[in-house]
Amino acid sequence: MKHNISEELVQYMLSGITEVCNRFKNRAPGTKSERDAQAHLKTELEGYADEVIMEDFTEHPSAFMGFIPVAALLAVASIALYWLNPHNGGALSWAMGIAAVALPFFAALMFVFEFLMYRDFVDFLFPKKISRNVYATYKPSGEVKKRIIFGGHTDAANEWTYQWLGGAAALAPVIFGGVLAIFYTLGINIARLASGIPDTDGTWKTLGWIAICTLPFIIAIMLFINYKIIVDGANDNLSANFISMAVIKDMHDRGVRFEHTEIGCFLSGSEEAGLRGAKAFAKKHKDDLTADGVETIFISLDTMTDVDQMMTYTRGCTGTVGDDKAVGDLLQEAGKNCGKELPIAGWYPGAVDAEAFSMYGLRACGFCALRHDPPPKYFYHTRNDNVEHLNPECLSLSLDICMEAAEIFDEKGMAPFDAARKKK
Repeated sequence: MKHNISEELVQYMLSGITEVCNRFKNRAPGTKSERDAQAHLKTELEGYADEVIMEDFTEHPSAFMGFIPVAALLAVASIALYWLNPHNGGALSWAMGIAAVALPFFAALMFVFEFLMYRDFVDFLFPKKISRNVYATYKPSGEVKKRIIFGGHTDAANEWTYQWLGGAAALAPVIFGGVLAIFYTLGINIARLASGIPDTDGTWKTLGWIAICTLPFIIAIMLFINYKIIVDGANDNLSANFISMAVIKDMHDRGVRFEHTEIGCFLSGSEEAGLRGAKAFAKKHKDDLTADGVETIFISLDTMTDVDQMMTYTRGCTGTVGDDKAVGDLLQEAGKNCGKELPIAGWYPGAVDAEAFSMYGLRACGFCALRHDPPPKYFYHTRNDNVEHLNPECLSLSLDICMEAAEIFDEKGMAPFDAARKKK
């Protein structure tokens, strides 16, 4: 390893994660436990950062995953209307037909905007809560000309039922089956309404029976989230928090400062509610971060556990938002210098905080280390996301790569990576 990460520094990360998991249980987005954990991390950062701010923001955290059972119920109601509609051309028939189309159409829109695109589409329908972000800076010895921010999120997720029961083998059929069922229900109701063919036509009954056969998938997706269990979030994502914090702590403890590059540490709230914390921070500070021509980049770490799964992430929000590929190139160079190849991640159903920054025109890239094809009982979004499944080797290597990325950025900035990108 390039920077010879000390055992003491690794133990700092392990013990810090353990303390947060033990003291601040059930850190779901917008909870008191999440806010208390952020206050604790702020105090910790004040021991070695130059400036630490903590900002509260309002959100509707239940919307991001709470839309799923709502969408499923709308699909069930649409199937019921399909069968109850007399399809006789009367006013009532038309009203029922329009309702049968509108319900799954709204469900489909919720899926597209809330899940695929991570937008605040139906948030206003859910209870408002307060979450908070923490941001620390470590100043250079001279004028600030560049800024590199490392970050993770402090909140923890509810358990995903099928992730726990069967891993990818159970998760994929439920997600894709449930989504296809909603779009199928929408499709047959549109076709039925538009056709005007009397209900005696057997084809429509056959299509209706197929819709009934999709009900197990719709019911299954209602049970996607286990609201009784909030995982500890040791790996997802306190691992990233403490790696980001350790970058500043190590520089402070060694008495090292860059001449013109500021180091930032961003600990977001409510990432598990659809990047709400990072979006609130990026929206509020996008002009501050790039004021006076300061070149600013953000590396969003998430779930740093499996060394053999380390990758750069340059497209998220289920493929709908692009991050900065040149920042990814910088991260890849850092990995190579530390003896680790970092391939670019392919399509995956999800996002990291980098996409929130990208949405507001800031340069960002993701850095993660977890499997996209999890086996049963895998730690990601299950009760096994605890300190027992932390990987000290991955924490150490991730920190090494982040330190190397900071040094490369301090030395070169983004110009050579941007130039290389233009040639591709």
